[in-house]
Amino acid sequence: MEKTLKAIKQEFISSSQKTEQYKSFHRLFSREFKKFLKPYCKDILIHKTNHFGISGFFKLNNNKIYYFSISDLRWSKDNMLIRTAENFKDYSGGGNNFIPLNENFKENLLRYLKI
Repeated sequence: MEKTLKAIKQEFISSSQKTEQYKSFHRLFSREFKKFLKPYCKDILIHKTNHFGISGFFKLNNNKIYYFSISDLRWSKDNMLIRTAENFKDYSGGGNNFIPLNENFKENLLRYLKI
């Protein structure tokens, strides 16, 4: 996740379409997030949202499901929203929690997930 956490600090160009910069970041995030979660998860699904967001679901080995979202990389990229979900279509789920996207992200996420 180190490359992702470094890349998220860049200023993202605003556009009415998905930019190459956003697509590149989404690929990097997806690759690193999946690699990080793989030992703890059965299934991971990551979406492109609007044209500057990232969201998705993952199912832990203990069958708990979580929804996550970074709403807009242009100006709302300090935290990742995370909450419990009933399934991979439950966008309203449990209460909102936020994990800072900083150098302690991995440890804070694992602590939140109780892993």
